[in-house]
Amino acid sequence: IDDLSRAASVTKIQRPARSIIWLAKMLYDFAREGRFNASTITNQLSYSTRTDKAFAIGGSRTNSYMKCAELTKPRITKTEIKNIILGGGQNFLSPERRFDAIIANTPDIFK
Repeated sequence: IDDLSRAASVTKIQRPARSIIWLAKMLYDFAREGRFNASTITNQLSYSTRTDKAFAIGGSRTNSYMKCAELTKPRITKTEIKNIILGGGQNFLSPERRFDAIIANTPDIFK
Protein backbone atom coordinates (compact mmCIF):
# COMPACT_ATOMS: atom_id res chain seq x y z
CA ILE A 1 0.00 0.00 0.00
CA ASP A 2 2.95 2.35 0.54
CA ASP A 3 3.67 1.95 -3.17
CA LEU A 4 0.12 3.12 -3.88
CA SER A 5 0.65 6.18 -1.70
CA ARG A 6 3.86 7.05 -3.55
CA ALA A 7 2.17 6.51 -6.90
CA ALA A 8 -0.62 8.83 -5.78
CA SER A 9 1.74 11.79 -5.76
CA VAL A 10 2.84 11.31 -9.39
CA THR A 11 -0.05 9.55 -11.12
CA LYS A 12 -2.92 11.34 -12.80
CA ILE A 13 -5.99 9.18 -12.45
CA GLN A 14 -9.61 9.49 -13.50
CA ARG A 15 -12.53 9.29 -11.07
CA PRO A 16 -13.77 5.77 -11.98
CA ALA A 17 -10.31 4.23 -11.59
CA ARG A 18 -9.80 6.01 -8.27
CA SER A 19 -13.15 4.68 -7.02
CA ILE A 20 -12.18 1.13 -8.01
CA ILE A 21 -8.89 1.49 -6.14
CA TRP A 22 -10.76 2.69 -3.05
CA LEU A 23 -13.20 -0.22 -3.28
CA ALA A 24 -10.36 -2.72 -3.70
CA LYS A 25 -8.51 -1.29 -0.69
CA MET A 26 -11.68 -1.33 1.42
CA LEU A 27 -12.38 -4.96 0.49
CA TYR A 28 -8.75 -5.88 1.14
CA ASP A 29 -8.78 -4.26 4.59
CA PHE A 30 -12.13 -5.84 5.40
CA ALA A 31 -10.87 -9.29 4.38
CA ARG A 32 -7.73 -8.88 6.49
CA GLU A 33 -9.09 -7.07 9.53
CA GLY A 34 -12.87 -7.40 9.41
CA ARG A 35 -13.23 -3.62 9.11
CA PHE A 36 -11.95 -0.64 7.15
CA ASN A 37 -11.73 3.12 7.56
CA ALA A 38 -13.24 4.66 4.41
CA SER A 39 -12.19 8.19 5.32
CA THR A 40 -8.54 7.20 5.77
CA ILE A 41 -8.53 5.23 2.53
CA THR A 42 -10.04 8.01 0.43
CA ASN A 43 -7.75 10.62 1.98
CA GLN A 44 -4.58 8.58 1.60
CA LEU A 45 -5.41 7.51 -1.94
CA SER A 46 -6.76 10.82 -3.25
CA TYR A 47 -4.21 11.05 -6.07
CA SER A 48 -3.93 14.79 -5.46
CA THR A 49 -7.54 15.41 -6.44
CA ARG A 50 -10.72 16.32 -4.63
CA THR A 51 -12.44 13.25 -3.25
CA ASP A 52 -15.97 14.53 -2.73
CA LYS A 53 -17.25 13.27 -6.06
CA ALA A 54 -16.31 9.63 -6.31
CA PHE A 55 -19.24 9.01 -8.62
CA ALA A 56 -21.29 11.32 -10.80
CA ILE A 57 -23.76 10.75 -13.59
CA GLY A 58 -25.84 13.16 -15.64
CA GLY A 59 -29.45 13.98 -14.85
CA SER A 60 -30.80 12.54 -18.08
CA ARG A 61 -29.62 9.10 -16.94
CA THR A 62 -30.90 9.42 -13.36
CA ASN A 63 -34.15 11.32 -13.93
CA SER A 64 -36.36 8.22 -13.98
CA TYR A 65 -34.90 7.08 -10.64
CA MET A 66 -35.29 10.53 -9.09
CA LYS A 67 -39.05 10.53 -9.72
CA CYS A 68 -39.66 7.97 -6.97
CA ALA A 69 -42.28 8.64 -4.31
CA GLU A 70 -39.66 9.10 -1.57
CA LEU A 71 -38.18 12.06 -3.44
CA THR A 72 -41.30 13.61 -4.95
CA LYS A 73 -43.20 13.41 -1.64
CA PRO A 74 -40.57 13.27 1.13
CA ARG A 75 -41.41 11.59 4.41
CA ILE A 76 -39.92 14.50 6.35
CA THR A 77 -41.87 17.71 5.80
CA LYS A 78 -40.53 21.27 5.74
CA THR A 79 -41.96 21.79 9.20
CA GLU A 80 -40.09 18.77 10.54
CA ILE A 81 -36.83 19.96 8.95
CA LYS A 82 -37.30 23.24 10.79
CA ASN A 83 -37.88 21.40 14.08
CA ILE A 84 -34.84 19.20 13.57
CA ILE A 85 -32.54 22.12 12.83
CA LEU A 86 -33.86 24.52 15.44
CA GLY A 87 -33.89 21.70 18.01
CA GLY A 88 -30.14 21.13 17.68
CA GLY A 89 -30.47 18.26 15.23
CA GLN A 90 -27.97 19.86 12.86
CA ASN A 91 -25.23 18.63 15.20
CA PHE A 92 -26.08 15.07 14.17
CA LEU A 93 -26.16 15.69 10.41
CA SER A 94 -23.22 15.04 8.13
CA PRO A 95 -22.39 18.04 5.98
CA GLU A 96 -24.07 17.62 2.63
CA ARG A 97 -23.96 20.38 0.08
CA ARG A 98 -27.26 19.43 -1.49
CA PHE A 99 -29.02 19.40 1.87
CA ASP A 100 -27.47 22.78 2.70
CA ALA A 101 -28.57 24.11 -0.68
CA ILE A 102 -32.14 22.97 -0.12
CA ILE A 103 -32.24 24.81 3.18
CA ALA A 104 -30.54 27.92 1.78
CA ASN A 105 -32.83 28.03 -1.26
CA THR A 106 -36.04 27.57 0.68
CA PRO A 107 -36.38 30.91 2.47
CA ASP A 108 -39.83 30.12 3.87
CA ILE A 109 -38.63 27.01 5.70
CA PHE A 110 -38.34 28.86 9.03
CA LYS A 111 -41.56 30.86 8.79
